[in-house]
Amino acid sequence: MTPTTLNQKPINDANRLGLDYRAEAGRFGYTGPIIDIHTHVGTVDAARLYFEVAELYGITRSVSMTKLENIDAIRQVFGQRIEFIAVPNYEAAHEPGTFTTDWLVRMEKFRQKGSRIIKFWAAPRGRDLHDEACHLDSPTRRESIKLAYDLVYRIFMTHVGDPDTWFAAKYTDPSKYGTKAEQFKPLEDLLDEYRDVTWIGAHMGGSPEDLDFVQGMLDRHANYVLDTSAAKWQVRELSKHADRFRVFCERNVGRVLFGTDIVANNKNLDFDLYASRYWALRTLIETDYDGRSPIVDPDLSMVDPSLDEKSTANLRGAGIGGEALKAVYYDAAAKVLK
Repeated sequence: MTPTTLNQKPINDANRLGLDYRAEAGRFGYTGPIIDIHTHVGTVDAARLYFEVAELYGITRSVSMTKLENIDAIRQVFGQRIEFIAVPNYEAAHEPGTFTTDWLVRMEKFRQKGSRIIKFWAAPRGRDLHDEACHLDSPTRRESIKLAYDLVYRIFMTHVGDPDTWFAAKYTDPSKYGTKAEQFKPLEDLLDEYRDVTWIGAHMGGSPEDLDFVQGMLDRHANYVLDTSAAKWQVRELSKHADRFRVFCERNVGRVLFGTDIVANNKNLDFDLYASRYWALRTLIETDYDGRSPIVDPDLSMVDPSLDEKSTANLRGAGIGGEALKAVYYDAAAKVLK
C-alpha cells in the first residue's frame, strides 16, 4: 500500500511523511471489527479524541490501563466501548507504597469496578522505582499475584524484557538489570504455576527481535498469548523479518492479539499521535508497504549517534490476510475476553 496523501499535512514527530491520517484510514483492505487490547486512555477529554481516531481505524472495543480514580467518568461517557486493566498508580511511582500496600488495595477496587485483566509490569527499568517489588519472582510480587488469583482475575498481562536497543544503550549494568534472557525465567515459572490463567505477553512477548525464542515460549506454555503493542518497537524490529512475522501469525492463529500502547491523556491531545500508531501497525500487519515509518524513532539515533534524531525506521508490511488477519484483529482478543 503506497500512501496517496504524501506531503499534504504539516510535518511532526508522529507524521514525518505528511500523511492525511483521516484519508489513509479508509484505504485499508480489512473492514471488520478490531479490538485494541493494549491502550492507556487517561481522561474523558483524551478519550473523546482517542475514540474519534479509533473509530476511523475500525476499533470497536478498547482495553485500557486507566487510573482507578478516572474509570467511572470515562465509563459513563463511553460505556462498553472500553474495558479497564488493573494497574498501580503510576502517577505516584516514587511513593513507597505504590507497588506494595497501595497496589494491593487498588487491585481489589479495580476488581469491584469490573476489571478482569491485571497488569504485572516487570520492565528492567522498574528496578529504578522499586528494586524488589518490580521483579516477577520477588516475594512482594508473588504476594500480589496470589491476591490477584484469589480475587478471580484470570487474565494477567505482563511486560517482560525491553527492546534490544535498550539493553545495548540503557541497561548496560547487568548486575542491576540482568541480561535480556534472564528476564524470562521467572515468567516461565509463573506460566507453569498459574496454568488456568491466560497470560498476555505485551509487546510481542518482549522479543519481536527473536520470533524463534517467542515461538518456544508459546510451544511450552498453552496459556500464553501475545499482543502487538509498542508501535515504534514493533515497526522497527518486525519489519526486519516481515515474512517471518507473517508465517509466525499464520502458525499461531488465535495467540497474537492486536494492541497499540497508545497513551492518550491531557498532556498529549494529538490526533496525529494516536492515528500514527494505528496507521503504522495496520500497515505493518496487513499491507505490502515498503518504505519509511512516519514516526520518529529515538532508539535509532540512541544506538547509532551518527543518525539524525528525527530518523524513522523502515516499515515493511507482512501482508497477513485471511483467517490469520481476522484472528489478530478480533477473534483472538474476543476469545480471551469471552
